[in-house]
Amino acid sequence: MRRHPWLLTLLVLALALALPACGGGDDDEGGGGSTGGGTGIPEEFAAPTAPPEDAQPGGELTVIAAEDIDYMDPGPAYYQFTYMVTAAAHRTLLGWKPDDTTEPSPDLAAEEPEISDDGKTITFKLREGIRFSPPVDREVTSADVKYAIERGLLPGVANAYLPSYLGDVVGFKQALKQARENPTGGAPDIPGIQTPDDQTLVIELERPTAATVIQALSLPISAPVPEEYAKEFDAENPSTYGEHVVFTGPYMVENNAKGELVGYKPGREIRLVRNPNWDPETDYRPAYLDAITIREGFADTASASRRILNGSAQVNGDLTPPPNVIQEAAQSAEPGQLTATPSGGNRYIALNTQAPPFDDINVRKAVVAASDRVALRNTRGGELVGPVATHYIPPNFPGFEEAGGVEGTGADFLAKPEGDIELAKEYMRQAGYESGMCEGDCTVTLVGDGASPAKETTAVFEDALRALGFEPQTRGVARDIMYTRFCGNPKAAPNVCPSVGWLKDFNDPQSMLQPTFSGDQIQPSNNVNWPQLDVPEINEAIDEATLIADPEERAKAWGEIDKMITEQAAAVPYVWDNQVNIQSADVAGVINLFNANWDLAFTSLKAE
Repeated sequence: MRRHPWLLTLLVLALALALPACGGGDDDEGGGGSTGGGTGIPEEFAAPTAPPEDAQPGGELTVIAAEDIDYMDPGPAYYQFTYMVTAAAHRTLLGWKPDDTTEPSPDLAAEEPEISDDGKTITFKLREGIRFSPPVDREVTSADVKYAIERGLLPGVANAYLPSYLGDVVGFKQALKQARENPTGGAPDIPGIQTPDDQTLVIELERPTAATVIQALSLPISAPVPEEYAKEFDAENPSTYGEHVVFTGPYMVENNAKGELVGYKPGREIRLVRNPNWDPETDYRPAYLDAITIREGFADTASASRRILNGSAQVNGDLTPPPNVIQEAAQSAEPGQLTATPSGGNRYIALNTQAPPFDDINVRKAVVAASDRVALRNTRGGELVGPVATHYIPPNFPGFEEAGGVEGTGADFLAKPEGDIELAKEYMRQAGYESGMCEGDCTVTLVGDGASPAKETTAVFEDALRALGFEPQTRGVARDIMYTRFCGNPKAAPNVCPSVGWLKDFNDPQSMLQPTFSGDQIQPSNNVNWPQLDVPEINEAIDEATLIADPEERAKAWGEIDKMITEQAAAVPYVWDNQVNIQSADVAGVINLFNANWDLAFTSLKAE
């Protein structure tokens, strides 16, 4: 079936202007399980958020990916692509059904948690009958969730978001200090996490931040980990639990009798099979597929995308179809093969504020001013992938309008999306370069994603650096390596990380700004404050904003913080991101709005 050419124009326009408006579960006009209604996306390109009524059980799906997940261990897992795996293979206290947009649903928890009147005590009741996959095989208890959280403090696990969201748990800071001083001494006890019985988990807080803690426990950190099995792996630094993970979801990575993950070949393949200990009566996931194979290493995203569109039983993983393939699919692919989803995220180029030359705010402002953000955005697909960003909180998110909306915060160095070289040179002069150009040692190191379209984005940014006399030295690596070895490692961080981006942890501006720009959250490893921005006034404002409960006041406070961060010119924001996904014609794919990717536990194959 061939599409009418005008649909492509409509799609581009709709995505550019309206895609960030999030539909889904709260949008009754969405047409029964899609994001079409209320977003401006043409219905035929809307992301399906529910399986068809005649969904067929059985069959095997192949996920085509450019690169690997960041971690198999759910403790440090913090990458959009990784969440495709964790959502199918693990059960967390709360989880995200495909059409959940603002609040997660009970998963490992039997019901919504109870919050005390003062907002300082959270009580979870766990569902009975949930068991670990082989070789552990026993029923999950609240102690397994407590251990999962506590081990996240170990340097060998190095969870990136726990200090942001669970820092108010009683005894957390002391436990973190203990873990860092004795990295192989076992997971530290956090006294504020209590297990009065096998089905009850109680979390005591020093400040009334229960709402944030609850949202954070929908992330992989609350996937239970059996201490008696994992502690020998956690005694190593880094932990080797990622090579022996056990699972509680409908799928598991294929393993042997010793628990070794024989189905995981890093950078090549992840083989997911059914978890024999999973009980469908305890889960909201239908888990239609018999097996899922994630095939990695498809650096040529154009040919990989066509392979999916023209093939059978395949979907994309981390790879984004290049613009020309998106256009081809919009015009000629079968209905449903191309979908568009608001991601609730952004992309930016991080400047290392802790080392020359970008420890000088005027040099940073110069480079931001010199950057053609329209050209940067266009390397990822033009208007199709979203509007040019002017700050960090994305559209239709609390705090977006308060931070200046589409027009931006008023920062002069972001006023011209195509770049302003004269203003850039003026900032260079303010930094002490009389000619308006770099003088002396002008080498700038960049470590970025070596695959398309990220490498094209990096090339455009290199032009901005050269226009100011800098000499870029770029190293392209696999994306997971970029994060784990370089951009997420402050000691090895380059001057520039040109390929980073951020997807919401949950629907609150705290999840967009605190992990990424608070100096208090800089971690020695698995760090996500890639610019290493550490400004006391911003840190203090963030700390105060976490306590605000009133929605309007909270949005205003975080909008002001967004302005403060933007004024620091710690990065070049260039797009509020939209996610384009593709599937073979015989796949009945379901998109999870939390992650903007295929939900493997809801996806099925169509009947022949």
